[in-house]
Amino acid sequence: MSIAFKDVEKRYAVYARPHDRLWELLTRRQRHQVHVALAKTNLEIRAGETFGLIGENGAGKSTLLKIAAGTIQPTQGTVTRQGRIAALLELGAGFHPEESGCDNIRFMAALHGLEGEAAEDFAERAMAFSELSADTLRRPVKTYSSGMFMRLAFAAATAIDPQVLIVDEALSVGDLHFQKKSLNRILQLRERGATVLFCSHNLYQVRSLCERAAWMHQGRMLELGATEGVATAYEAHERRRYAHLRENAPATARPSAALAADTAATAPVKIMQVSTETSDGVNPAQVDSFQDLTLRIELEAYADTPFHVGFSIVRPDKDNVFGSSTQFLENQPALRGAGTHVVRVRFARLPLLSGEYLWSVYTLDDTGLQVLDMAELVQPFTVLNQSRREVGLVWLEHEWLQIE
Repeated sequence: MSIAFKDVEKRYAVYARPHDRLWELLTRRQRHQVHVALAKTNLEIRAGETFGLIGENGAGKSTLLKIAAGTIQPTQGTVTRQGRIAALLELGAGFHPEESGCDNIRFMAALHGLEGEAAEDFAERAMAFSELSADTLRRPVKTYSSGMFMRLAFAAATAIDPQVLIVDEALSVGDLHFQKKSLNRILQLRERGATVLFCSHNLYQVRSLCERAAWMHQGRMLELGATEGVATAYEAHERRRYAHLRENAPATARPSAALAADTAATAPVKIMQVSTETSDGVNPAQVDSFQDLTLRIELEAYADTPFHVGFSIVRPDKDNVFGSSTQFLENQPALRGAGTHVVRVRFARLPLLSGEYLWSVYTLDDTGLQVLDMAELVQPFTVLNQSRREVGLVWLEHEWLQIE
């Protein structure tokens, strides 16, 4: 139930024109350029761990995952796989577009070596998990939406109770209900001791799910280790990469009154209003350092669904200053119950120093992994440090021990 890479590399020959292949064969002279999709990589994903893979598009993540799954072979190096592997890579990969969903599920059963009752049991469990209607399952999969593809692919990949599960960004597609169901399925597999290789641009999910992670960049592994350290290094890189955009960051954000109209209609818990309260009133444009401040979040739940609420204080360049969630509170059960909910967070003697700040607020499912609704970069406010002369983002408690 593990995967090990030893000196693995994947290169592709890139030809400027199709007939250059023929000329190269005839003349024995190279007429192509070499693209290194994955440079020499050494990596061991241990049995029973959930391992994260992060990086920008084109970094080599999908190439590494395909090699791990065995769908493509490395140009050099060796890959050792142990355990029954299921992979959810590109949407629709492995499906025949002209065949129905039912037939494709049965093809998948045959690929796993299942026959007779075992194959029928596999098909029944996969179709039930997908929650696709009987009419939909009888249609050719070329008529499916991306969300339907994801449902069928995830159901087929996990119906065999894999010992190793490889997931490449698939959970970003589909409705909130099935995304949550899929995340719960991954958590169940992990609890049973399965090894999970999880690739996502959602760093919150990677941080929450994975013990270790790797940051890929231009086909190379730049960082490997504990998830928090790797994710922090990647975030720092992204901030430097987009530094030129900070000058164009908006000075204001949409008002809270627009939240209800802008949020997704399918969210089971919607953020209706976000406001800042101080002794000077509601939503003051200016706040003093060390002034008491309360964040008020009004929510509307449309079902008896357990959920958590999180927030972040954010700079206009989108750097997080501080964030927390109700799920981090000890002995605090998830909120639940249809109707209106109000959450208030008090900051006694707000330690922020001079600068412009905004709020980002989220509702999360009971695991804290799935974002149900969000209101990002709202209710801007300016902090002025008029009582002290220290500089920076926050005031830190400190003591001068010696001055000679």
